[in-house]
Amino acid sequence: MKIILILLSVALSAALAIDSKEARITGGSDAGANEFPFTAAILISGDEAHTFCAGILVTPRHVLTSANCVIRQTMLTVMLGSPDITRMNQFIPVTNVRIHWNHSATVISRADLAILTLARNANLSESVTVAQLPRWSHVGNTFNGFGATLVGWGLSGHREDETIPLQHLQVVRNPIISNFVCGLSHRFLQDEHICSSGDNGGPCDGDEGGPVMITENGEPTVIAIHSFHFDGIGGCGRGRSSVHTRLTDHLDWLVEHTGVYIRP
Repeated sequence: MKIILILLSVALSAALAIDSKEARITGGSDAGANEFPFTAAILISGDEAHTFCAGILVTPRHVLTSANCVIRQTMLTVMLGSPDITRMNQFIPVTNVRIHWNHSATVISRADLAILTLARNANLSESVTVAQLPRWSHVGNTFNGFGATLVGWGLSGHREDETIPLQHLQVVRNPIISNFVCGLSHRFLQDEHICSSGDNGGPCDGDEGGPVMITENGEPTVIAIHSFHFDGIGGCGRGRSSVHTRLTDHLDWLVEHTGVYIRP
C-alpha cells in the first residue's frame, strides 16, 4: 500500500504543476468543502488515451462512471475524501469493471455507464457520502428547463499546457435543454441522452463520468453522468451544449448490479 501511495503522489504532483488560477472546468469556480462529497476521482494507469475520469459513489462498494473512460482498463484507483485532489484520504483499488450491456461508442455514445466494484467499502463520513439518485417517479421526466450543476477536475480548455487532473474540483451551473435544441450541436442523440447548455461554461476533457445534478429540497440529486462534449479548436467550446447519460433510463440495471436503494 505504501508503494501505491507513493506512485499516486508522484503522478498527482506531476499533473498539478500548473497555475491553480486557471484550474477549472470551463467557466467554473471552486467547489466548497463537503459540497459534493459523493464525487469520486478515478486514476487510470497504463493508458495514454485516458488517465483520469470522475464518478459518483452510489454504495460504499460501488462507483458509477462513464464506460468510455474505463472500458478495457485493468488498473484503476478510486480516490475519495476532498474536493482538493492533493488532500484525498481514501485510495481504493478497483477489482471489477461492469460495462453496461447495451454500451456502444460507434457513432454516438449509448448506455455510457460502468459500475466499478471497490476492493473494500469506502469509509463514509461528512466528506465521503453516497449520491442521491433519481426517484422512480422521475422516470419519464425530461428535466427540460431545470437548473443543472456539473462538477469535475477536468481541463479549463483555456491553456495548452494543462494536465489532468486539476487540483480543485470545479462547479458550473447551466439549464437542461431539450434534445431538439441539443441536436443542433450534436447529431444522433437518443432519448436516453440529456443535455445541458454551455452558456456559463461546461465539462471538458477529464470531466467524463462526473455527476449532473438538480436540487431537491436543498440537496443535490444526480440525474445523469457526463458522457461527451464538443472539443473545439483550442479546447472545449463555451456556448456548446454537453451530453450526458440519463440515469432514469437505467435504474433497473443499477439496482440489479449494486443493490442501491431507489426512492419512490
